[in-house]
Amino acid sequence: MSDLYYPHGGDCYRNQIDYDFSININPLGMPEESKRAAFEGILLSDRYPDYKGEALCRALAKAEGVPEESVILGNGAAELIYGLCHGLQPKKSLIPVPSFQEYEAAVLSARGEITYYIMKEEADFRLSEEILSLITEDTDILFLSNPNNPTGSLTDKALLMKIARRCEKTGTWFCLDECFLPFLDREGELTMKHELSGFPHMIVLGAFTKVYGMPGLRLGYGLTAGEELCRRLKAALSVWNTSIPAQMAGEAALKDKEYLVKARALIQKEKGFLMEELSRGIAHKIYASEANFIFFRSREDLKERLLERKILIRSCHNFKGLSEGFFRIGVRTHEENLAFIRACNDII
Repeated sequence: MSDLYYPHGGDCYRNQIDYDFSININPLGMPEESKRAAFEGILLSDRYPDYKGEALCRALAKAEGVPEESVILGNGAAELIYGLCHGLQPKKSLIPVPSFQEYEAAVLSARGEITYYIMKEEADFRLSEEILSLITEDTDILFLSNPNNPTGSLTDKALLMKIARRCEKTGTWFCLDECFLPFLDREGELTMKHELSGFPHMIVLGAFTKVYGMPGLRLGYGLTAGEELCRRLKAALSVWNTSIPAQMAGEAALKDKEYLVKARALIQKEKGFLMEELSRGIAHKIYASEANFIFFRSREDLKERLLERKILIRSCHNFKGLSEGFFRIGVRTHEENLAFIRACNDII
């Protein structure tokens, strides 16, 4: 098995399941208008997509409150992560762990070296100011997600500003992954996308995948004010990297102003229900996740026992810094959450 291979959540192709808690996408699913737009896009797919994605870039710029030239589209945020590594060719990278494994895989695919900053369990896997001392002139790129995946821990904006300033001082590229931040009511006060002009070494990543429930369409984006960063990233991406259905579905999603409001309310309510039920003997420990998923420790065979009941969860044992018994579940609808809790109680 290749060192770059990591099993992810959402593998419904090799598991017979009724409920998928291994994914951390919007439980409402794709907005209806996005479905209709994607279907219209299929009918238009006898021509090439707009390789610049101008209509979607304009819509994103307006929605995010950034200049249109700051927007870079990707075939999911993952493509942009790999594009950064192949476009910037970082020799030495810094990655806090545990975190999204594609950061590591992308760096290794570009033959870079990695320094890991181990986030401590006793601190609920939260980032601390200790990381500032690890950002040096030798650090070519830093990858960081906020909220973090799989732990759901948040880094406050004051520390993010210190990190961004440190990266500018050392000439370090700073990739800040905010793919899960729109699930939080506090997104506006936590995001760094409005600080782009002061940090040309920084790129902020977002994705329609999680927020708008369309992982199969593959649509992500990066926001940066750095001209060199933008140029080198775009040069590493393939032409026509986003399809007509994906672009049209993205535009339609941005027009639905009530969708995220409903999703946030549902997630807040159902997350409270799940955490209360998990605390009654299913979980050995529940960590302070602020995202649309829950990170916890339980019996080591929980995933296998749930699979017997056609329920898939994400075992986190293969994340660097974690071991057997760590799990992540996405917050789903109440019907799905009830099925999950009943199955867990049967097992426990």
